[in-house]
Amino acid sequence: MDTSTNDPTDPIVALSRILFEELRQQHGSVLGGAALYKALGFASAAALRQARRRGLVQVPLFRMPQRRGVYALTNEVAFWLARARLDPSCRASSGGPPIE
Repeated sequence: MDTSTNDPTDPIVALSRILFEELRQQHGSVLGGAALYKALGFASAAALRQARRRGLVQVPLFRMPQRRGVYALTNEVAFWLARARLDPSCRASSGGPPIE
């Protein structure tokens, strides 16, 4: 995942900055637990665990010393969400009109 671009005119960068600020204000710079699985769109921690086992989580997750569970950096989650929403190559093909 390339989060290195800082072009403010890039719609993905612009949206990721908005999402980052919202997530950071609510949860801080690191997401874990319910905040993480909800931000990634999973219904439960068990659903996130299963997606991890299947290799379907596209955000870098990590463990922290003396902590349970996995964590992700808020900025990486925000960028992934923005890219999933705006990058046509990331959209699911439903055969119907795009959901806006």
